[in-house]
Amino acid sequence: MKMNDSNSKLIQERFLNTLLEIADQVKKNSNTIDTNIVLKLIELIIEVDSNEGRIFIYGAGRSGFIGRCFAQRLMHLSIRSCFISDAVTYRYTKDDLLILISGSGETTSPKAIAEEAKRIGGKIVTFTGNSKSSIAMLSDLIINVEGKTKEKATSQDSLAPFTSLFDISTLSILDSIGASLMDLLGITEKDIDQRHASIE
Repeated sequence: MKMNDSNSKLIQERFLNTLLEIADQVKKNSNTIDTNIVLKLIELIIEVDSNEGRIFIYGAGRSGFIGRCFAQRLMHLSIRSCFISDAVTYRYTKDDLLILISGSGETTSPKAIAEEAKRIGGKIVTFTGNSKSSIAMLSDLIINVEGKTKEKATSQDSLAPFTSLFDISTLSILDSIGASLMDLLGITEKDIDQRHASIE
């Protein structure tokens, strides 16, 4: 569909306003997130890795793409990690850490994974927009992320589509955790470059 001048101006305005809404949501999370819980997660990641455990990450749908980004970042930091359901998924044990991403906290697959991890005995951390959800109740740490989630998608107005506000806010928080781990572990950009894929 070819846009006329009037449509083009409206689309440009929608694009810029959506970008600003997403940026505002990330800023909102920087003001509301419980940094003490974030510090506990950072300590837990370092503790599990120091004891030769692994960090397992899972989310369904778009949350899964966000989770894969964090698993890759941990690998760049030389922290043992994997995304559950990928071709290479290790055996989960009581010495490992499971990080789940679920806006609603009720999605079927992460809920089932949380129940099994609880039975095995490892630690569970959940990033969610619903701190009273079934998955949150199974977790040792809950990181509450502000942003429109699946159960609010059709009732809460926003310019950003469906669950984008939750997804991008979670990615921003996880990348900020990655930056904090870099400082704690003394890892430089040059170190990351040495671990970055060379045949992609």
